[in-house]
Amino acid sequence: MATIYHLLDEAEVFSERHGGAVSRWAANVLREGREIVICPSYDSSWGFPADRIYQMPHWSLTDPIHPLLYRLPWHLQTLSYRTIFRILLGKLQRGDTIYVHNRPESASVLATVAPKLGVRIILHMHNSHLIRANRGQLGALRNTPIVFCSEFLRTEAQNALHNHFKKTYVVRNGADDSKYGFVERGQNSTPTVIFTGRLVPYKGVHVLMEAMRILERQGVGVKCKILGASGFRKSRSTRYTRALERLRPGNTELLGYKVGHEIAEALQSADIFCCPSTWNDPFPLAPLEAMATGLPVVASGTGGLKEMLAFGGGILVPPKSPELLAQALRTVIVDLPFRRKLGAEARAAFTDHFLWTNVRVQYDQVLREVLA
Repeated sequence: MATIYHLLDEAEVFSERHGGAVSRWAANVLREGREIVICPSYDSSWGFPADRIYQMPHWSLTDPIHPLLYRLPWHLQTLSYRTIFRILLGKLQRGDTIYVHNRPESASVLATVAPKLGVRIILHMHNSHLIRANRGQLGALRNTPIVFCSEFLRTEAQNALHNHFKKTYVVRNGADDSKYGFVERGQNSTPTVIFTGRLVPYKGVHVLMEAMRILERQGVGVKCKILGASGFRKSRSTRYTRALERLRPGNTELLGYKVGHEIAEALQSADIFCCPSTWNDPFPLAPLEAMATGLPVVASGTGGLKEMLAFGGGILVPPKSPELLAQALRTVIVDLPFRRKLGAEARAAFTDHFLWTNVRVQYDQVLREVLA
């Protein structure tokens, strides 16, 4: 029987504690299936049986040199990646599929050997890296089915690459209802705004902090909790995180890196979720997890966030504007009936569209079309 292998990138530990968004996607979408996850390392936190995880030899060693490999001329890149994938390719049987996450360079090299081996390649993009692919990569991927996590990403690629790809699909992200479940919220005397995610400039936490400073000056009773660090696992202090520590207003706490149940508990005890991204965020998981708990979302109107909130549950504001963000937050803070209405809309949008079971249905539809 043919096997579907999901190739995570060389930095993506398959772990609930230490992995990122792609690890969460794979764990939740594939949990009830038979697919095998290929990763640089893993632990037992997702509860997958050992026979459904393949720790590819030397894959983690690619992480520090990946930027160099990406810039190599196409013929050298092909040679390098074929060497890296040699053992994996030896495991494949005719009819197998490699479903590559977020690495067009890996998918393109695999696509050059796939016909000879009788296997299929699918590329799933969770970010915008595809539009920076070189000519060799793009040529190899022309006939490869490309899955995007949002219509925004697909449109971005089509516009940048002039409809280069023959088959494209959209499979949006989701969240775990059993973990980030709905809770009834009381009327907190001092509402809490929460952010969860990486503390990097394009996530816009500095914009949120400035908005909180504005609300503090205006005498608005509100607290802000920021959960996250510069990266996953043991994150180092960066210039940006140190700046956030210095600039933090009195109504805001930086609580550091949290995982799983800690994030869920924090979301369930908060009142408003803020996603102040300064870039075209493709379709982030954090707001979906907030919507699962019934939190209204105040977010930048960029990238896939507009798609996420198209079904209700939030307010979109222009990015990089602390003043407009503060204004939107204040509206949700002071108007309790409106806040509850948005929260109910967020929960309904989540259950109708963004359960992981919804994502599995979309993913299965892609497989039926591609593998027919």
